[in-house]
Amino acid sequence: MQKTWWFISLVGSATGLVTLIGTLGGANGAPQEAAGAAIAVAFAVIPYCFARAMSEMESKDSDTK
Repeated sequence: MQKTWWFISLVGSATGLVTLIGTLGGANGAPQEAAGAAIAVAFAVIPYCFARAMSEMESKDSDTK
């Protein structure tokens, strides 16, 4: 199960990279670049935090058994 969450995190990071490249190439100004960069970071960070939390919860469960 843990590998599934990390795979989702990897997909989110790749999506963030594509979003960032597309935003920087097509933005018409600094506000659009900033908004696109924030969305790209969200694509990468939110799945990572979720995967990290699930890993910690699973490791805590295995420690108590």
